Amino acid sequence: MRRFFKAMVGAGLTALTAIGCQPAQAQTKEPIPVGVIANLTGMDVKTSTDMVRGIQIAADTVNKAGGVDGHPVKLIIEDAQYKTQEALNAATKLYDVDKVTAIIMFGGSSIELAVAPIAKQKGKMIVNTSSSSAKLGDFAGTVYSVLPLDDIVGKALGEWVASQGVKSAAFVVPNNTFGTGLMDASAAAFQAKGGKIVAKIAYSEGQPDYRADLQQLVASKPDAIVTTGYGDDSRTVFKNARGLGLKQIWYAGYPSILTVENEAWMNGRLTGVDNGGLTGKVAKEVGEEYAAKYGKDEQPLPHVFYGYDALMLIARAAAAPGGLSSATMGKSVVGYDGATGTITWDDRGQRIDPPIDIISYKDGKFVTVGQK
Repeated sequence: MRRFFKAMVGAGLTALTAIGCQPAQAQTKEPIPVGVIANLTGMDVKTSTDMVRGIQIAADTVNKAGGVDGHPVKLIIEDAQYKTQEALNAATKLYDVDKVTAIIMFGGSSIELAVAPIAKQKGKMIVNTSSSSAKLGDFAGTVYSVLPLDDIVGKALGEWVASQGVKSAAFVVPNNTFGTGLMDASAAAFQAKGGKIVAKIAYSEGQPDYRADLQQLVASKPDAIVTTGYGDDSRTVFKNARGLGLKQIWYAGYPSILTVENEAWMNGRLTGVDNGGLTGKVAKEVGEEYAAKYGKDEQPLPHVFYGYDALMLIARAAAAPGGLSSATMGKSVVGYDGATGTITWDDRGQRIDPPIDIISYKDGKFVTVGQK
């Protein structure tokens, strides 16, 4: 990881300029508490677990190098159980009891949108690693996103589907802020390129069967199906579609978080746009650190890299004159080239111009086949 430090410092990571000089002081100065809210039980545990692992790798890296100007980073991790009330309780505890200035958060958009007003009221910050609702952009000075929001990724998806010669499309998404937000943005972009929308299906999450919802697709006969989702729900949707004899190509936002139900049936049938920038030098070294710590057989999800960058940006902001604050957080991305590529924020703290990969499902795994 020393090579990583040199690379980051060379890229202008001022936090690490201070970090690398005084390892002994990290044992004596007050720690910098950083809150983490993740779904460690309940739904979507794997993605949250990987995000926390990425944060931990970054914290270990910072502390081994001497902390932020001698102050070690101290992580305080809370389980939101993928429940809004639990996330609210966690945020209140982290801000009021643990006195954190910033929380790194993994949760659905609906959960983060519930927590964001509390952070804003208290003058605190959230670094978003997983939620993509464009409404998060309404919390300038409070929410800073490592992940690009739906208006960015959705537009890329809709334009890309149209570029593949698709004339008509049906949308199948979970009926939550993430699903409908991505659907609205991608549908608008697809139509702007001349595409025709023949159906929009927003299904209720957690159902054992979606055949009644998917029956609309049999009648509407779209050229392609556009989707997003995660976990058991996506597996059930694919299983039901296969049972109904649907043979269309599936285009997806974030295909890598979908769960394939039948490898042979899905082979070459699923492709889409995903967050890119994960093939650079920093990502490679974080991946090596992940393998050393958790085993080579444990394949990391992209969330490892988003969690890593979130903590590094907080450390960078904390090392700036004035310490960790909205002012320093907003500037912390200047010159930052991390595990998810170069990060640029607009004046709201939302990522613009992110690298986007084209991902396809082939021979039992997702592979990157291009960049958009």
